[in-house]
Amino acid sequence: MPTAKNMAEIQQIVSIDDKRYQEGLSYMKSMGYLINWPKYERFKAGDQWPAPTERTRNLPRPVFNIIDLIESLKVSTVMNEQIMMRFTSSDSGTDLANEAADMFTKYSDTVWEEIQQNDLNEQMLEIAANVGSGILHYYWDSGIKGGNVLKYEGKICGEVLDPINVFFGNPQSREVQSQPYILISYRENTKKLRKEATANKLSKTLISMIGPDKNTADEGYDMAQVEINDDDKTTALLCYYRHDDGFIHFHKVASGMVIKPDTNSQMRKYPIALMPWKRRRKSIHGIGDTQGIIENQKAINFMVAMALLSGQLTGWPKMAIDPMRVDKRKITNTPGEIIDVKNAEKGLNTAVAYLNPGNISPHVMGLVDTVIDLTRSMTSANDASTGEAPGANMSAAALIQLQRANGVPIESVKRRFYKCMEDVGRIWEEFFKVRYNLPREVKVKDDDGDDDFVQFDGSKYADTDLDLKIDIGPSSMFSEALMMSSLDRFLDQKFITFDQYLKYAPNNVVPFKARLTREIESLREQQATQPTPMADPLASLSPEQRAQFDTLPPEQQKAILQQAQQMG
Repeated sequence: MPTAKNMAEIQQIVSIDDKRYQEGLSYMKSMGYLINWPKYERFKAGDQWPAPTERTRNLPRPVFNIIDLIESLKVSTVMNEQIMMRFTSSDSGTDLANEAADMFTKYSDTVWEEIQQNDLNEQMLEIAANVGSGILHYYWDSGIKGGNVLKYEGKICGEVLDPINVFFGNPQSREVQSQPYILISYRENTKKLRKEATANKLSKTLISMIGPDKNTADEGYDMAQVEINDDDKTTALLCYYRHDDGFIHFHKVASGMVIKPDTNSQMRKYPIALMPWKRRRKSIHGIGDTQGIIENQKAINFMVAMALLSGQLTGWPKMAIDPMRVDKRKITNTPGEIIDVKNAEKGLNTAVAYLNPGNISPHVMGLVDTVIDLTRSMTSANDASTGEAPGANMSAAALIQLQRANGVPIESVKRRFYKCMEDVGRIWEEFFKVRYNLPREVKVKDDDGDDDFVQFDGSKYADTDLDLKIDIGPSSMFSEALMMSSLDRFLDQKFITFDQYLKYAPNNVVPFKARLTREIESLREQQATQPTPMADPLASLSPEQRAQFDTLPPEQQKAILQQAQQMG
């Protein structure tokens, strides 16, 4: 049974976190995030019309989703480079510092692949482009076990958080590491939470108090509002905060119980990286593209809907009938249909007549095209950025230059993305130094790009200061093909040597570059050590002279050869 003191401590932690959670929700509601962010998500998903009513059920509801087009294009543009983390010694460096830099650089490439960082980045960028902020969270999963030679427990993992579930202690500060606390809300399986509480040695009495709830209203998004089983999930709160000792502490609560007791992470950085799509002054959250073009999207859909409605009413106009002479139940939309009219001698026009709808302006569709073109131009998502040549006679080189000029506004987004990746690298560095505190065998790439297995104990580099640089390289086939085309042209015109050609060829195109370079150098060294073959002194003789030479005695032949070598 928990003691009164333990229960008091639990209630204090739960009370503080619940207060922070309610304050965070209140702030988001006051800023309009809980209403606007779900609306932005609906529009990007193509849900852009309100539910039909009895009066609007026949209104056409076309969707020309320029929001998805623009944001998907920008995300692809930002993702078009290959990201590589490169650690170096922060000063002249000792052998240990150089070893740490090399090991962290190689293992960061392995971690990038293991946690599928490219997929996390794409998810994060899609959310950032839509609502304004993308958030990455890294944690240590102690349940992962492995190793054949050296057994290990635990591995770094990553996830993308929706900003609607993250509450910062000081949302007016853009710096994540300056926050007094960061609260994350989850909807988790109740059984999973009880299992986690059991692993953290909570008493059975406290575990039995962990129950499901139906707190989905504050999740915001339509897909999060409806759960398969209302009695299966519980809202859990994970709280990170900076302790007085300078380290980041964390705990987890749910159903009024502490699932994970307060724990010192032994790290000095929050394991959270945030990227604002566009900065907004005095706010940690940025501005997404949807906020600026959602009204354009509504206007485009509405004008096209009116044009379609006009076409409907013109092709199938409404009919006015005399109910005393025509039975409306017998009228259908069948072409060539015969309508029975009573008292036809009075004239058909008085029995049946079509109403003429109002004519739509011929400028509407031109206005739609203008709004679409202006929207794409203002958001740097015009034809050139998608690879479409504005003119039929435009060369590839001119199109590339136009794409580069058009992509200048996106460069600021890229810089914020690279800054976010640098923050991720610093978080990984702390995980390497703190969590990888026992030798384990890890897989890295050697200089030839082949798999190599080495022992890694990051804790021995705990006091080593390292610099971090984010290297940017081409990742698309188009970029690599362009580089190879330029190198081929330089080599053909003899502006560069083959050694320079091999040096600057992309690794993805020439993956065996290092091995090929060593083989070429080895072959040159062998050729340099071999003696130069001597020229044949008899090569200049005519066939008759050679025949005459062959008839001479051996001693005389030897003397002639020695004399020829001395002269040559």
